[in-house]
Amino acid sequence: MRNRSEIIPLRATPAELKIINEKAAKAKMTRTDYMIASAIGKHISVVEDFKPIIAEMKRIGNNLNQLTVLAHTGKIYTLSLEECEQFLKKMYSELYRIGRENEVN
Repeated sequence: MRNRSEIIPLRATPAELKIINEKAAKAKMTRTDYMIASAIGKHISVVEDFKPIIAEMKRIGNNLNQLTVLAHTGKIYTLSLEECEQFLKKMYSELYRIGRENEVN
């Protein structure tokens, strides 16, 4: 844990404080962490429920590992992964898009 020893007095209207608190809560951060991240220019994105996407990517990874084992043991000789590569590119592109859409401004 960092030792934040410096105090920065800040004045805000009730409306401004409400906005800051809402954004910090949406980002699942403390108000201090949110304000520091915002001030130093960190990109803050909040995406809910990535579990289905992560599960699918794990399945793909498992399948690729199985294919690699088969290739190394000589049980398969030719393999075409272009379709898999295109799917993964599309998935990464979609994840990036979702992250950008869910940016906390």
